[in-house]
Amino acid sequence: MKKIFRPTFLIAALLASALFLSGCQALSPQQRAALGTSVGAVAGALVGSQLGDGSGRTVAMALGAAIGGYVGNQFADYLNQQEQQSLALSTKKALRANEGRSGSIEWASDQRSNVAGEIHFGQPVSVDDGRASQTLAAARGDDLTAQEKAQMASLSTGTQCRATRTSLSVEDRDVADGAIWCRTAKGDYMPLNMMAA
Repeated sequence: MKKIFRPTFLIAALLASALFLSGCQALSPQQRAALGTSVGAVAGALVGSQLGDGSGRTVAMALGAAIGGYVGNQFADYLNQQEQQSLALSTKKALRANEGRSGSIEWASDQRSNVAGEIHFGQPVSVDDGRASQTLAAARGDDLTAQEKAQMASLSTGTQCRATRTSLSVEDRDVADGAIWCRTAKGDYMPLNMMAA
């Protein structure tokens, strides 16, 4: 039987999330980031649930949640859902296409002409390397938190991680943030917090 995509529930959930977030201006930046992560992860899982069947659907949901969680945390106040997913996918593609070397790529929104910037990525470093935290912090532009260091310590020996620093101009406002991505056993990259979950 051919699967038919029914977006009604998804659209309703995303609209409800957007309305909920718009009423949260009294929250601190950390609270908004955590809320954005949660909403982004749920929205990403909902999108992923519409793709594939059986185990393929489970993988799509997990990937959607990971991407949604990453971008929800980093740029929830600035980018819409499609822009967030585009940015996350572009980051993952850049990391896979540039194994072993640092560099940057340009990124631009497909929805708004005044939303664009660059994704900078550092070289991969093994979590076993005694200077891994310093290397990742230098590439990302800020120190790793105690939680991030603990998450790295929980990863398998030999796991490679890299830092990214994304700088965007969003409607004449400059925003930037960094993240740590780690290589999975299948050769893909996932945000550190999703790898350590």
